[in-house]
Amino acid sequence: MNGLWQDLKHAVRMLLKYPAYTSIAVITLALGIGANSVMFSAVNAVLLRPLPYKTPERLVAVESFNSRSGNPSAGGVSPADFRDWQDQSRSFEQLAVYSGTAVDLPGEERTESIVGARVSVGFFPVFGVEPILGRAFAPEEELSNGPQVLILSYRLWQRRFGSDPSVVGKGVKTSQGQATVVGVMPPSFRFPSYAELWTPLPRDGREMQLRAERYFSAVGRLKEGSSLNVTRAEMETIASRLESAHPKDNQNWSVQLTPWRDYLARDSRTALLILMGAVGLMLLIACVNVANLLLVRAAARRKEIAIRLALGAGRWHLIRQLLTESLLLSLAGGAGGLLLAVWGKGMIFGLLPTSNWTFSSLIAIRDDARIDGTVLLFTLLVSTLTCLIFGLIPSWQATRPGVNECLKEGGHGAEARLHQRTRGALVVAEIALALVLLAGAGLLIRSFMRLQSVDLGYDPRGLMTMTLPLPQQNRALFARQVREEVARTPGVESASLMSFFTFGGLRFPFNIEGRPLPAGDESSRYSAISPDYFRTLKTTLRAGREFTDRDTPQTPPVAIINETLARTYFAGEDPIGKKLVVSYLGQRVPREIVAIVGDIKQDEPNQKTNPEIFVPFEQQPWFFSSLVVRSVNRDPLTVRGAVQRAIWSVSKDLPAAKAETLEQTLSDQIAAPRLYTVLLGAFSAVALILAAVGIYGVMSYVASQRTHEIGIRMALGAQPKDILKLIIRNGMFVALVGVAIGLAGAFAVTRLMAGLLFGVAATDSLTFVSVSVGLIAVALLACYIPARRATKVDPLVALRYE
Repeated sequence: MNGLWQDLKHAVRMLLKYPAYTSIAVITLALGIGANSVMFSAVNAVLLRPLPYKTPERLVAVESFNSRSGNPSAGGVSPADFRDWQDQSRSFEQLAVYSGTAVDLPGEERTESIVGARVSVGFFPVFGVEPILGRAFAPEEELSNGPQVLILSYRLWQRRFGSDPSVVGKGVKTSQGQATVVGVMPPSFRFPSYAELWTPLPRDGREMQLRAERYFSAVGRLKEGSSLNVTRAEMETIASRLESAHPKDNQNWSVQLTPWRDYLARDSRTALLILMGAVGLMLLIACVNVANLLLVRAAARRKEIAIRLALGAGRWHLIRQLLTESLLLSLAGGAGGLLLAVWGKGMIFGLLPTSNWTFSSLIAIRDDARIDGTVLLFTLLVSTLTCLIFGLIPSWQATRPGVNECLKEGGHGAEARLHQRTRGALVVAEIALALVLLAGAGLLIRSFMRLQSVDLGYDPRGLMTMTLPLPQQNRALFARQVREEVARTPGVESASLMSFFTFGGLRFPFNIEGRPLPAGDESSRYSAISPDYFRTLKTTLRAGREFTDRDTPQTPPVAIINETLARTYFAGEDPIGKKLVVSYLGQRVPREIVAIVGDIKQDEPNQKTNPEIFVPFEQQPWFFSSLVVRSVNRDPLTVRGAVQRAIWSVSKDLPAAKAETLEQTLSDQIAAPRLYTVLLGAFSAVALILAAVGIYGVMSYVASQRTHEIGIRMALGAQPKDILKLIIRNGMFVALVGVAIGLAGAFAVTRLMAGLLFGVAATDSLTFVSVSVGLIAVALLACYIPARRATKVDPLVALRYE
């Protein structure tokens, strides 16, 4: 113990003796360790931290799956299928469904629209989570004529009800009638991520008879002892049975089971693991840089170490002492990295949207990625590991036998050559690792640029959407009055209504009157729109006419289809005048096609455009809607207040509408690829700087070690350009070897990124050539500066160098 204490004191003295060297090493390590800590906090939140549910390993997502199209249903599970799964399955302890809803809570000044979820009674037992106040839903509350009840989220209970425990059991007035609060969920329960309250889903309503419409999401808890494979086989058997019993609605539909953690993380798992690998490479580059610094230090201390060895010091004792210095450096770097992680985490993950109905794991990254005990332990382990990575080789080489040669004045023989080869090998590794990172970043940047240049089918500039709850009665009349009032508002160019917009719309089965559908997923996005919708979006009508106010419930049902549907199902013929039969909430209504409209991207830009059917809003009023407003100004939020007053002029009891510009919506849609691109780009930029510094440091040291040789060459007639070529040639040889190895590694590694790319191949030659040329240019500059300095050596001074 006394020896260890002596090593620590000696290491501290040595590090304080060379503050510049110590600062560079600590900052370099802090960058690498800090990036690793930030990314690990995200990986820990999404992939490692235990889920806040009872025995979460028994939870599975249950999804409908179309075996012909090969894709899960966009909407999920049909109500009737869920009911049959409950009745026939024996492997589930509980099976539940949920879907989004909205509940209007009147306040002292204005009504507030609260986003919630409709859930079956088994929803909370599935997760094994009990309310912290009150109780979960009772079976009698799942009936259409049962009592109206609510369960509040913890955050809504705090925000709206002031954390009042007596709220449980009290009646709350809603726009749908009086409801009783029966429970408050714990703060750790936030599923679905958008829900601030939960209402029971009536199991005896007409909705539960729907089989063709798949819009529920389902979650199940396996019985103790039931395996995923056995349950999957049972559910596939049930699906086959339902297909035989209901061929019209269930043909080719099966069931897919996914472990719950995999289901929550499926949109970010690959990206997080790739980014974790990227920061690992970045840390290796930092370690290589510090190892080169230690090699230079070791070369400077070779006589000191040789004297100590000659006086009888043990080699392992010296290695332990040098590793102690490395450990102190790595711990200091770890502390600095932790500070960087705390500072940078919020800034980095602040790039994610504040609310998103689709990406649950992205919400988990933003809300749950924190520097906790697990991250602290990870940082400590990484710091210790880096000590071994960058400290062992220099310590081993510094204490190699060779005392006589080191003690000779000017001894630069085999020992110096060994140091030089080691430094060269480290630089090769550094460049190769940097090129792998740069290639990945280049691919993501090109992919993101392609993503931003996608033709959306509309002009988002000046567009704004506002939520518009509709009354239970006279929805069509109310919607028309609001639309006309908003359209007359100063600053508004045009306005229209749609049942959904971005990340919206349900998929419903359809048929073409008089003929069967071709093979595939026989469903289409279904949207109800008002007149002027396409004019408001500035979407091109390819053929036919737009809807008008004359398309009412009293006139023949009509529809407009998008180009994708026309191309898929009416190839080589004119669809206008033909009829579609759409299955909508149990009703099959033939609709005459009156127009074809250009494709509109309503999902993320990197998703393929699906077939879409538009129907007049007055012929099929939706339960709720979005008001789409085009402003005469580039920033549509300037007319938000005026539009809100126009809405309230029709009904003063409506809640304040939630407004969002379409440009912000698009920004949220590409939040994930933007985050991945920014992170990998930042890591790669740091790696490039570290690689450049590493090359520069090595070439500067080599040039200084060759001062005597350079002086002799110049004394014998060598020109400055000859010296310049000599130094650059040696440095660029190392750089080119590193680039060659890096290219081979990049070709292998970037294939793992294929799922994150859009419009760019994982082995895109332009990207690989560009990053290689760029890295070579940086290496050339890093070699040129010390080479240029070497040409200014005075031969007389150089000849007296030793």
